[in-house]
Amino acid sequence: MTAAAPSIAGPVEVEVIVATADRQRILGRRDGDGPAPPRLRLPGTWPPPSSQVPGAVAAETGVTVALLEPLDATVFAAEPVRGEPTGGYAWFDAAAFGAGTVREWLDRPEPATRPAWFRPGWHARAVDWVDATLAAQGARRTGPVAQIRHWTTSSVLCAPTSAGRVFLKAGLPHLAHEPRLIGHLARTWLDAVPQVLAASPEDGWWLSADFGAQPPVRDAAAALRMLARIQVGTVGRPAPLREAGCPTRTLDDLAGRVPALLRRPELWQPSGTPDRARLTRVGLWLQDRCAELDDFDLPLSLVHGDFHQHNAADRPAGPLLFDWSFATVSHPLLDLGGWLHAVGEPDARRHVAAYLEGWRQVAPPGVLLEAWQVARPVAALFELVKFADLAERMGPAYEFDYLPMAYLWARRVQDAHAGRGAGLTGWPDPQ
Repeated sequence: MTAAAPSIAGPVEVEVIVATADRQRILGRRDGDGPAPPRLRLPGTWPPPSSQVPGAVAAETGVTVALLEPLDATVFAAEPVRGEPTGGYAWFDAAAFGAGTVREWLDRPEPATRPAWFRPGWHARAVDWVDATLAAQGARRTGPVAQIRHWTTSSVLCAPTSAGRVFLKAGLPHLAHEPRLIGHLARTWLDAVPQVLAASPEDGWWLSADFGAQPPVRDAAAALRMLARIQVGTVGRPAPLREAGCPTRTLDDLAGRVPALLRRPELWQPSGTPDRARLTRVGLWLQDRCAELDDFDLPLSLVHGDFHQHNAADRPAGPLLFDWSFATVSHPLLDLGGWLHAVGEPDARRHVAAYLEGWRQVAPPGVLLEAWQVARPVAALFELVKFADLAERMGPAYEFDYLPMAYLWARRVQDAHAGRGAGLTGWPDPQ
């Protein structure tokens, strides 16, 4: 995931459109004058609805489904996998559905940016590849495949096998370097990263062994020290990271992104008209912070790019760090921004101290802490760039997956410029 896990809110209502591949038959139940698709009540927003919906649909309708795509945060399209409708549900001609979400989905043009895993048939093809890969390795699947995470950035499937659980992950093309990077890191930090069992670059997916642990990580200090250890180990060795596909993003690069972000006023003030003069001041100040941070002369290193408690897990051999999709070569302190996203101030002090301890061979702790105070708004800019880029890349059909986090990080930049939270180690509004 590209954002820290949200706190569990109250129940959430979702609607699921289950349609055959030709969209001619749609699952529904009589509701007034016509059929209506399944409407489900999930207990909360975490685990992500995408991991809860397939089981909830099967329990409600008797039909096992594979999710296709979210239409917004509460409406999903899915395809049937097996089973016959029960509980009053049946297959209806698509024409039987009047105005509403089903009709809107049927009339919706196919987005040009639709990821492969949002298309009918992708799930079956991925399962077939898992089965063939397992057979080639002398194993077999022992149960149905579950969708663990299914959103615009990636899809993650889990399959029980005779050799233990395995996970298939598919990601956006510009993030496809993840298995190559993990393979490189495993040469030195074997126990700290997932085990890559197989990969299919042409399909954009790869297979990993079970982590043997469940996130979120409990020993935060150990996870942060491990990240610092890996980062320090990459200082002065950017070539292998670049060969593995990691892009480089310097502080000058980040400062250079500010003008384009300022030309998107909706990021800085989602409603109403922003004060452009104030935004200009924020932008100039932010570029100055990038230059000030650069003056500390800390070396570039591997940056995880999406480091938070749900992308790490505790294992007997030490913490496991995973989901390296957004890894870059950049300024190391930037990873602290996302990590502290949901961390209160007392824990933030302890977490930052543990992380900076791992960098003490590069610079004194006092200097590093001073650098972090300068880096805080730059780290927010780093996160803002990530989410704004994803929203722009995926377009209007899928930007709902990214804009809320872009708004949050833009607000944190503006809060820092206004002096809110000055002197804090973490954020004044942990989410």
